[in-house]
Amino acid sequence: MSSIVQPRAQALQICEPVRDRILPTVSADDLSCILLPDVLATIAPLKPEAWIEELSAAVSDGSFAVKRSILDGMSISGIARSLSEALNPCSLSPSVRTALYDDILGLATACADLTGTARFRFRFFTDVPNTRCSYHVDVVPPGSPTTALIRVYCGARTEYVEPSNVVSWEDFYAWEFWRKQQVRAIADAHARQDAAAEERATSRLARLDAKPHFLVHPENVLTVPPHALVACKFVDGKHLLDRTHVQARSARGWIHRSPMAGVPRCVVTLNAVN
Repeated sequence: MSSIVQPRAQALQICEPVRDRILPTVSADDLSCILLPDVLATIAPLKPEAWIEELSAAVSDGSFAVKRSILDGMSISGIARSLSEALNPCSLSPSVRTALYDDILGLATACADLTGTARFRFRFFTDVPNTRCSYHVDVVPPGSPTTALIRVYCGARTEYVEPSNVVSWEDFYAWEFWRKQQVRAIADAHARQDAAAEERATSRLARLDAKPHFLVHPENVLTVPPHALVACKFVDGKHLLDRTHVQARSARGWIHRSPMAGVPRCVVTLNAVN
């Protein structure tokens, strides 16, 4: 069902309850549960490993850093080459470099098994948490597989909400639309050197982030546990017609956000592309 996403209270009256689910304690062997139509994410706990402690220390003190970038259409061998360039030379010990390299390639193989494809969008970076990005669903090009894998190796952990806490998908996309408007307003005011307008837009953005109106209970925010692997659904771009027209009930994915504050993190995201 197609709907025009606008920030109107009437959306509350026309929407059915969200019935999707997140499986929070599956084994890494059960990631295929993400292929079920009503599952938006599976969160698999992984055994803590000693090498991650060294990685965490190096990310935290800045001695190991990887610039944020997106590599599109990468094969597993291409990801291997990219990792070799990023990890050699670096401040990590050889054993930790090898462990991280092997683990990321294992994620790529798992993504290939889940999606049946051989090309991927690969993101591998370290970063300090910031307020750039709040709640969102990631989007893939029309017709691409929507299954993705995310692992935060160390640092501040990803936050997410239960589908049962979402008023409606129409309300989520309306909130996201409003937030993007404020981000744009801040940038435009800054470019014009209009401090008053920038302050007003910043204040509106802070209110939207502090109490998202698409949540039944905004205070009920969950956090991915440490040492966990997340398999999640992104949204097929064919459901997002433009910035305001969204097939909201079809455009369903894992609503999550990077932490807005905390210690530096090391993140890998993999999803298949056609």
